[in-house]
This record gives sequence, structure tokens and C-alpha cells, in this order.
Amino acid sequence: MKNRTHKTILILMVCMTSFGFAATATRQLGEVIHQKNSLYNGIFVYKNGSIVSLKFGKRATSNIQSQVDSNDPQRHMLEYSRMTFCGLLYKPEPKKMLVLGLGGGVIPRQMRHYFPTMEIDVAEIDPDIPPVAAQFMGFKEDEKLKVYVDDGRMFIKKQLRRDPVPKYDMIILDAFNGDYIPFHLMTKEFLQEVKGVLADDGVVIANVFYTNRLFDAEFKTFISVFGRSQAFFGAASGNAMLVSPGPACPILTQQEAVEHAGQIQQLHALSFDLVEIAELLRTDIYPDRRAKVLTDDLAPVNWLREQETNKSPAETP
Repeated sequence: MKNRTHKTILILMVCMTSFGFAATATRQLGEVIHQKNSLYNGIFVYKNGSIVSLKFGKRATSNIQSQVDSNDPQRHMLEYSRMTFCGLLYKPEPKKMLVLGLGGGVIPRQMRHYFPTMEIDVAEIDPDIPPVAAQFMGFKEDEKLKVYVDDGRMFIKKQLRRDPVPKYDMIILDAFNGDYIPFHLMTKEFLQEVKGVLADDGVVIANVFYTNRLFDAEFKTFISVFGRSQAFFGAASGNAMLVSPGPACPILTQQEAVEHAGQIQQLHALSFDLVEIAELLRTDIYPDRRAKVLTDDLAPVNWLREQETNKSPAETP
């Protein structure tokens, strides 16, 4: 009985400490200036000075989806949004891009800034997200940047039915619901549909987390569909970018990635250091051989998401 009491007290102390960390993190985001429970998400917008943050979900510990500095809109506040620009290392002058998941609209807004003539389609399932991105995050649609309120997979299915099928030079998969990716946007069947709208010399970039066993399954699934995949690992976050080029687009050594980054940096005067992003490429990392390909009828994503990776610290970026 005594041991059980001590164990109960210890659990309560851990819970209280975790709650304290979550509450502190939330306070640092500032005051809530917008809150809404949509059909798909709990939507929270915070403001602290010029910094505006967007979070989804009902947990205080959920990840920040988007963050902007209203005094400096070109500043990338979150590492993952900078990392998505790694696609430029493979396709430096994209003409047509598809983004699944709008969030605060930072990625398509920044791509529009650097490539003003590029056609950009964004598929966002939640109709309450685009107004939030427009009102609080500085996102604007225009004649070449369009948001379609639709499930990302259904949007691609509709594109595949068109004649001719539109082909995208760059496809960014960034559809998060809170802190996880909907399983139907991770499977082999889905990626085969993505491949169907990818230009031969185009590239697919997927924002994922690498600190759990789901990463290996995702990595293996990408390789099974595209034949090749490379990974960029965040230095300041648990985010990774899985990159799969089309058949006419080469994979890169890190040296080639760094050289391309320097050229692109100079050409477009990026507001962040693309060379630093290129240096995050790890060509020596492969998925665990025991990982299984995710399919529509076998996608244990929630279970894998909770399992830490089996890699040793030396193998983990």
C-alpha cells in the first residue's frame, strides 16, 4: 500500500510538471486572439507583440502549425517551413506547385514571393482555415495562387480524371491534423496517386517527424513508390523532409546540394540560408529493414507514432 501511494504521488508530480511546462509554453505564445472549433480542428491563434502563432488541436502541448512576424513577413519563424525549400535543390525553377495543407499559408506565400509567375494550387480540407490564414497570417490568394477547400487525396483524384492530367513540378505534403498526418495521406496507394500528377523532372517533399518508428515506415513507403527518396533532418526540431524526385530528376550528394543552394541563394536573395538547409541532407540514412510499407489496409500510424525509433544515438541525425 505504501509503495502504491508513493507511485501515485510520483505520477501526479510528473503530470503537474508536464502541465506546468505546457502552460508556460502557451503563455509564451501570448494572448488568444481567435479561437474556433471547426469540423476538423480546434483552431487557436495567439499574439505576442508582432509574433502571431497558429495551433490546431485541443492539447496545450500540440505543435505550432504556423508562425509569422507581422513586422517582418519574409522571416521564417519555424525550421520546417524553411526546410520545405529543399525542393528547390532538385527543381530550382518550378512553374507549377501543389501544396496539401494550408495552415497559416507561410509556404505558398513565401513561394509566391520568390516565384511570382508560378502557378500554385493549395488543397485544404478545413473551410475555416483559409479565412484565419488571410486575417491573421498575411496570406492572400491571387490569380495564380488558389486555395481549394477539399481533402488532399480527393483533390488529386479529381486532377487525375482531367484530360490532360495536370503535372506539378513540386508537390509539398504538409497536411497535419493537430500533430499527426491523416493516415490516408501516407499510404502507398496515395503516393501512387501523387506520382500520377508529378512531372517527370519534378519533386515531392513531405514534412514528417523522424523521432519515431513511423518515420521508417513512411521512408520505406516513399521508396516503394518512387524508387528513390532522400531525407533532410531538422537541426532544431524533430521535423524531417522526405524528398522523392521524378524519374528525370537526379538525386543529390550533399556537396551537390550545397552547391545548388549557393546558386539559388544568390539568384533569389532568400531571406534565410538555403546552404544550411542543404547541409541537413543525410545520404547515409535508410529506413529500418523491419519497417513495413504503409497501405490503405495496413496503416498503423497511431501506434507507430507513439514508438520511439530503434536507431542508436549515433544513427540518429
